[in-house]
Amino acid sequence: MRQAILFALGLAIGAIATANITSALRQRDAYPRGLMNVMQHDLGTLRATARAQRCDAQAEASLDQLRGLAGGIETAVYGEDPPDPPFAEYARRLRAAIPSAIECVNLAPAADRMGAACDSCHREYR
Repeated sequence: MRQAILFALGLAIGAIATANITSALRQRDAYPRGLMNVMQHDLGTLRATARAQRCDAQAEASLDQLRGLAGGIETAVYGEDPPDPPFAEYARRLRAAIPSAIECVNLAPAADRMGAACDSCHREYR
């Protein structure tokens, strides 16, 4: 009986420790995940705008948001540490794929280039 109680107590302590560690790891990755989710939303907005063949203030706002977020992607993922050279190259490619101004005719190809830049990095780092 004493062994069963100790076994159950060990399982309970192990489960609590695992939950705490998992929570700490999830919090550590919250900012990069949030950044990627916002970028994914803005890229989706640009793709929807391109499919609808309309340029509006929302598309311009999404493009501005993507420019701003892409500028800080290394800091979001690596913090104060220098990023890995391949990651820095992927981030540079993403920033190069984001157009400096919205052009309705070139919005769909630009969104495709940005999506391809994101996908190439995600293949390496996910």
